[in-house]
Amino acid sequence: MPRRKNNLKNAALGWISATLMGVVLVAGCGENVKFRNPLAKNQPKQAAAPAVKPAAKPKADSKPAQSKEAQARSTMIRTTSLRGGGTSRFNTGGKSVGANASVEENVERLRTEIASSIDFAPTLIVWVVDSTLSASEMRGSWANAAKKLYTDFQTNGLPDGKSAESLSTAIVSFGEKTNFVLEQPTTDFSQVIGKLSAIEVDNSGKESTFETISQVLDKYGPIKQQQARELMVVIVTDEAGDDWQQVDAVVEKANATGVRIYAIGVPAPMGRMMAEVAPQESRADGMPAMLQGPETRYSQRVDMKFNSGGFGGDDVDSGYGPFGLTYLAYQTRGSFLLSRLRSAAWPGSAIRFEDEVMRKYPPQYLTDAQYQAKLAENKALAALHRAASQGEVEAMTYPASQFVVEDEARLKNALDGAQRTAARLEPLVNAIYDPLADGEKDRDKITDKRWQASYDLALGRAAAVKARVDGYNQMLAILKGGRKFEDPSHNTWNLEPADTLEEAGSRLEKTRLQAKEYLERVIKEHPDTPWAYFAEKELEAPIGWKWVEY
Repeated sequence: MPRRKNNLKNAALGWISATLMGVVLVAGCGENVKFRNPLAKNQPKQAAAPAVKPAAKPKADSKPAQSKEAQARSTMIRTTSLRGGGTSRFNTGGKSVGANASVEENVERLRTEIASSIDFAPTLIVWVVDSTLSASEMRGSWANAAKKLYTDFQTNGLPDGKSAESLSTAIVSFGEKTNFVLEQPTTDFSQVIGKLSAIEVDNSGKESTFETISQVLDKYGPIKQQQARELMVVIVTDEAGDDWQQVDAVVEKANATGVRIYAIGVPAPMGRMMAEVAPQESRADGMPAMLQGPETRYSQRVDMKFNSGGFGGDDVDSGYGPFGLTYLAYQTRGSFLLSRLRSAAWPGSAIRFEDEVMRKYPPQYLTDAQYQAKLAENKALAALHRAASQGEVEAMTYPASQFVVEDEARLKNALDGAQRTAARLEPLVNAIYDPLADGEKDRDKITDKRWQASYDLALGRAAAVKARVDGYNQMLAILKGGRKFEDPSHNTWNLEPADTLEEAGSRLEKTRLQAKEYLERVIKEHPDTPWAYFAEKELEAPIGWKWVEY
């Protein structure tokens, strides 16, 4: 028993000693370890600590220097955008690439960016807002969210106790022309709030987006220098901008100015300038009413309609903003914040895909000169570019398929009429298929996953459509040449879709097999992606024909 008490006494003393030692260590850390903002100005100098020779560390592997484009792209892969959760075509859980955040949520997310900027230096923020009719809902949501933001600043002050002088604001609207709504930057938050709903609607349907951004940089860039302020520009728009081709010049000017550019907008329809939905505005100049894409500098998707109605439409939410604005944002260290609108037709219920998957397929954020150089280096990429620039090829959806043999003259007239459908489509199909087939020898030199998927899908789809159209024409020619019934009591030929073209000849059978090879390759190598979705959709309809007699 005494021995047990002694042990308990020793254990208690040990515990108290350990506790006191821990307190001493924590107290010591509290006095000597300081956390500093690496961007903060006028940091106090620290007394030099006694020199201690550091332990030798293994030499790190040197990394090759990255170009600005590579840096922007890697940043984009890490922070695809600030999105909410959602569902996708292929998976029932996790986050979705498609836009799920509201405009209000994205404005609120900019609070953190503003706080970081004013913590570094006084900041001028310029809101650049689309004033066209189609952007009405987005503009109203922005005004409500911005009012809430500035009311909070007015009531509770800026983050970290910064003075109101730390944040200056200007407001600009644009449509066909630029309008300076709150031209002189102000630190009076009540004045800002009063101007949020003062934007007049522009009914032209035109968006001079990049011309307006250029004017904003010219006007407020010098103020940034004069007042030693950071400059943030936030663009709020539901379109890509009629003048997005100016993006390279605007990027150069923005980087020379030293500005971060953010955009709040809707996702681009994959590979399309516009989604297949009714536009919310009209234009009198013959231009498309709504330009909302594509997500790449140039479309990398062939414009061929599907034969099958399938399990979904042709519109897919790319998960990225329109190329020009997204490229501009990332090249200036900002972000494109995807938004989903409540009443707008796009993106509506468009199919979306998993964020983790789509991050592996970022658009090529290159200058136009760099993009053209890539095309010049690889015949397959050049072919994809050429094929994707061709006009729409409609589907041969319901061609004539039943032919009653009453007399030779009537049969010939029916077959001639049916062949005219194929003859009309044939040159359009060849304009897409021929360059892709010619560039096939460079396919294995493509290293970019998006370009690989895009080329394989394009060639697979083009080969499938060519096999169907040319196969249809050839099968009619065979019947016209005198195909005999196996059963003398039969008098009707029915041309039915089938996964064979052997009767049409070895050349067309080879094209059919080429289509299946490339489409199945897309599904296998790029699962759970839009490219696999479209490949599956193409394969829903048989690639070939056969004659059945009745």
